[in-house]
Amino acid sequence: MKKYDRLTLTEIKPSGWFYKQLQIQMNGLSGKLYEIWDSVGSYSGWLGGTGDGWERAPYYLDGLLPLSYYLDDKAHWDLCMKFIEWTLQSQDESGNFGPLSTRGEQWSRFAMLKVLIQYEEITGDGRVVSFAEKYLRYMDALVEKTALLSWSRARVPELLYVGKWLYEQTKESWILEAMKKIDRCSLDWCDYLENLPFPRPAKEYIYWDKVKRFEHLEIEDMCPYHETHIVNVTMGFKHPALRAWLCDGQDYGRIAREGIEEVIRKHGVVSGCINGDEHLAGNHPSQGSELCSVTEYMFSLQPLMEIFGDPWYGDLMERLAYNALPATITEDFMGHQYLQQANQIIVDDSRRPWFNNDTDSTVFGLEPNFGCCTANMHQGWPKLVNALWYREGEDTLVNMVLAPSCVDTMLAGERLALRLETEYPFRERLCYRLEEAPDRPVRIKIRIPAWCQSPQIECAGSALTFDEEGRFAVVEKAFQKGDQILVRFEMKVIPSFWYRDTMAVERGPLVYGLDIRERWEVKKETAGVKDYYIFPESSWNYALAASLSCQVEEEEVSDVPFSKEHAPVRLKVSARRLEEWREQNGDAREIPESPVTERGEEETVTLLPFGCTKLRVSQFPYYGKAQH
Repeated sequence: MKKYDRLTLTEIKPSGWFYKQLQIQMNGLSGKLYEIWDSVGSYSGWLGGTGDGWERAPYYLDGLLPLSYYLDDKAHWDLCMKFIEWTLQSQDESGNFGPLSTRGEQWSRFAMLKVLIQYEEITGDGRVVSFAEKYLRYMDALVEKTALLSWSRARVPELLYVGKWLYEQTKESWILEAMKKIDRCSLDWCDYLENLPFPRPAKEYIYWDKVKRFEHLEIEDMCPYHETHIVNVTMGFKHPALRAWLCDGQDYGRIAREGIEEVIRKHGVVSGCINGDEHLAGNHPSQGSELCSVTEYMFSLQPLMEIFGDPWYGDLMERLAYNALPATITEDFMGHQYLQQANQIIVDDSRRPWFNNDTDSTVFGLEPNFGCCTANMHQGWPKLVNALWYREGEDTLVNMVLAPSCVDTMLAGERLALRLETEYPFRERLCYRLEEAPDRPVRIKIRIPAWCQSPQIECAGSALTFDEEGRFAVVEKAFQKGDQILVRFEMKVIPSFWYRDTMAVERGPLVYGLDIRERWEVKKETAGVKDYYIFPESSWNYALAASLSCQVEEEEVSDVPFSKEHAPVRLKVSARRLEEWREQNGDAREIPESPVTERGEEETVTLLPFGCTKLRVSQFPYYGKAQH
């Protein structure tokens, strides 16, 4: 039914730079939002108040709860408990729960149940299982009488995730039957991924200026609104995995991978984002990618990794987490964008060709465009922790996503405790240090990133083999306390090619963007949080030499891991300015066709990790002969 078993939240802890990143997050908006933003404040419908009773509080808690746990932050844990206790007390006899004002819709309940799963894994509170059982019985009865609509229909895979967790706790067969019935009411993302119905931008299927005057439910009936909505799409990526777990039959592993690959070809950019300025937007690097879609894409990858075990999803997770996620949030975690761009040369309220987002969507601040991302940005880093390690069978520990961390679990019926010491993704070396080990031989399985052709792995006295077409290194031995596995994944600078043959620069899991000198201007201030415009004070319109001869410079990883001023890695490359490539309404819109004619003086320019930039070009024209 599935390749791996997910570890519980209490079995994995972040360390090193990753732990520092979580501290930055708590010192930023994650730790302050309840006090300054009414949508998740004391008037929240999820506390029985008259405020927002839909998705915002569940979104916020989905990140704040694990963040509070990992940092042992009692004040914020207690805040989460206020919402949790109110929610657990709100369930009625039918099994429905939550604010009365939104009892008629289901999606926000799916979101809150994901919070409750994390709470149960941390505390063992037995009320959560019976609470979830009662709600699933309510949904089982509901779909007998009525169709699911709107967001609830589009996001059924989130409830299937809850159902899977519930079944694994109880092994009660009725849960599987209820899940199958509910699944039949879902927007079918499996069919969607097998035959991508929207390979072009949504504007070619929906004439927004004509339909926007109608009520929202009328718009949904008129056009493929939910089928092209970017957050729905990235949530839907998990559907094949959950259906594969639930049902035998179709080759859902192939459907998921080939389908996501096709979405990337048609709508993806080098950072890992799927472009969607609310709806699918094609693959031009100046189109926008919504922050909610980044965090939900990351979460969708977790069941895909667990159920299919394909290391390709680990590569995708690192591309998103180490590039797209930090790039769209300020270094102090006090501001975010609604939309980020792969080529982002100005941050302001210019009228860009978004599908239907507002002009302030790229502004860094408290609530640009719409508040969903203000609430949903918090889950990215904390929930990544639970995607790092998995268990295979009784005797194998699998490191699927690479980050400094500690794992403490049971293998072969005995305790295994291990610390991964590394500055990856900024550095090549990893050290797995055993702190407690079973007496009998066990296996530690380490994903080899797709970009690494010559991994170096050493462990005294072990049998080293390679699995899954060489994409995992498997170290097997009767480990002892103090044993080490030393790994080096050589990071070579390589080009990749994207929209209309634009060239990107990658090294290891990091994508690189042009270092543009930035001038930040305060647009406004709300509740002590500033909204910022950012303007370039150096040239951005460069073509890179296709030869990509490169000098790599490293600096100590600072207390702010994705710092622009103290970027852990810099690349020096050859480039030429292109006078004909000009800004249009705040964008680097019309990219000259490559290879461009070589004119002007060749210069050396600096590239920084994508996640360290707020202005950048990351998909360039090039001159000379490229090696595709």
